[in-house]
Amino acid sequence: MSLDWLEKRFWAIAKQPSDTDCSNVEGVCPLSCENDDLGCFLVDNNGFILLSKERNDVGRFFGEVDGSVMASLIKMGMFKKVSLFDYQAMCKNSHHHASSARSLLSPLYMILALMRWFFSNAVMFLLDFNLCGLWHSDYFVDAHKQKKVDALQPCDTAYPGFMYDSSIREANSLIKCGRCQKMFVVQQIPDSNLVLVVTQASCDCSRQFGPILLQPKEIKYILW
Repeated sequence: MSLDWLEKRFWAIAKQPSDTDCSNVEGVCPLSCENDDLGCFLVDNNGFILLSKERNDVGRFFGEVDGSVMASLIKMGMFKKVSLFDYQAMCKNSHHHASSARSLLSPLYMILALMRWFFSNAVMFLLDFNLCGLWHSDYFVDAHKQKKVDALQPCDTAYPGFMYDSSIREANSLIKCGRCQKMFVVQQIPDSNLVLVVTQASCDCSRQFGPILLQPKEIKYILW
């Protein structure tokens, strides 16, 4: 089963019939994702895009693609923000100079700092060490040409995540974006953890609403 076939099949199912009664409906009717004025996304329960009219959007977090609609869905309670933690992350080595008074008051801090330094250097040694390269004559010649990389050290990070509230099966609203109003409709896909998000692509809200990013932040521990 190819992705092209799956996309065509899904968009065909999501398309409103041509004989839909549009006499009491304002705007585009019947609706079809083939319309250039509409943006259509199939999003999972964590907010990641599974299907989109733009192939480059597949696999990305929906908040990165359309921060205005995602912010509205969070405000409406359709997606709830949670905190996730990574206790095996690698962070850039930041040089923090601790005062001598702090080290005297906390011997444990010095022990932990020494252990972190030892393990970080051991990891960097294993990552940089290449036994096979020692057998090549040009290994030592090209060694000085290697680019200097940022030193990494083990760390703990926290990053945001989002969960879909399945009790809210559908939602729609208007977003004021300067000279235009962006309409969007969200519909839950029955018997699944997916939702169909249809937005008004002709209204650009990127100036008023920035993207929502899932960037991790290092957790700083203070030992006394």
